[in-house]
Amino acid sequence: MRAPARALGAAFAAAAAACLGAAALVASCARAPDPGAWAEVREVTPDFLAARGALHAALAADAHGRVALTFVTRDTAGAADLWLSVSADSGVGWSEPVRVNVRPGAVSSYAESRPVPAWGEGGRLAVAWSEVRGDDPMVADLVVRASGDGGASFAPPVAVNDDAGGRAAFHGFPALAFLDDGTLFAAWMDEREVRAAAARGHAALARDAEPSSAHVFAARSPDGGLSFGANRAVTDRMCPCCRPAVVVSGARVALAYRAAGGDLRDPALAVSSDGGATFALDTLIAADGWRLPGCPAVGPALAATADGAGLYAWYTGAGEPGVWVAPWRADRGLAGPKRALRDSLADASHPRLAALGGGAALLAVEGRPAGDTTRTVLAVRALEPSGALTPWVFLGARVEAGWLAALSDRAALAAWTEREADGRRTRIARITRR
Repeated sequence: MRAPARALGAAFAAAAAACLGAAALVASCARAPDPGAWAEVREVTPDFLAARGALHAALAADAHGRVALTFVTRDTAGAADLWLSVSADSGVGWSEPVRVNVRPGAVSSYAESRPVPAWGEGGRLAVAWSEVRGDDPMVADLVVRASGDGGASFAPPVAVNDDAGGRAAFHGFPALAFLDDGTLFAAWMDEREVRAAAARGHAALARDAEPSSAHVFAARSPDGGLSFGANRAVTDRMCPCCRPAVVVSGARVALAYRAAGGDLRDPALAVSSDGGATFALDTLIAADGWRLPGCPAVGPALAATADGAGLYAWYTGAGEPGVWVAPWRADRGLAGPKRALRDSLADASHPRLAALGGGAALLAVEGRPAGDTTRTVLAVRALEPSGALTPWVFLGARVEAGWLAALSDRAALAAWTEREADGRRTRIARITRR
């Protein structure tokens, strides 16, 4: 999909909905219960986001307090550019944004298929995005620019998909991560095989139509994003408008995606033990049986909370719609019961996960508080290793395009776009466990 129009423990503790008391972050909190002592929240939104009309923010942090913030701006004709700002102090201060795309106005972006940054060791930084090929917004290549000095300078952009300049197809929804040895791993939604089959007459698909499924392709860059090797298909059953998610640990790469088979739209996990060269495991996390004759545009979330294990969160429209979370293991996929996360929330969707220390994680979803369904918030809570849940903390009032990135063992950054009467405003908050 190229535009929105085409579009853990045996028991949960009963968690009361909570709202931040700070008026700068949340509206109408006067009657909301106290979120308790589990988190401190501080807004760290840089002024330049509002000044530039920033959209589709994404964040990544390294172990040394460096944070990469990417966002998109549009001109009056709708042409999009990609920008990067870096914080050296966990989001307290930010550098002046620099444009990442060399071709002005060539970025293809919306909330589900936004550009993404990733950090490696020693100040290595990479940014991936979809770049339109010529003037056709439905034909785009996946592009990466790499930096070896924390974003102070960048190498020229390189195409990740090895069919760049070939048959017209869309390559997007990037997922990006550095391995411990400095190799950069990239995965993305790829339409090349679907379009090739249509051209051979094996499938009826209009050029501007959304296919019912697509491939997940992957590629590795041994030089940290300066060049990429041969592309490999991970699966041919990916939902074509739901972003994948990737986490790495040593040479292990875990890739979450929404599987598509006909009208089925269920969560799946692929795992590699050789740095993403091959994926021996590819399995459904839950056979929800969600059937949708279209594209939901809501991908899964993934976190590694231990070596070869972690949490998987996803939205399903099967049964009572909402967000679910379950543990996963690299050797078998689903590793425990799945749980619904709909307490105190209506219409929960678009999950995000961030691994903290000691096996804990933060979970964020977009939803409407049960006590005030006129608002759409970014609801955040912690999931303890024991399976206990903290109360929700509600951020914002008219939220879309949420994001969550771990800062440290006890802190994370959340980003979202706030719909306002005169447009949209991107905001960032630091969430710290007390």
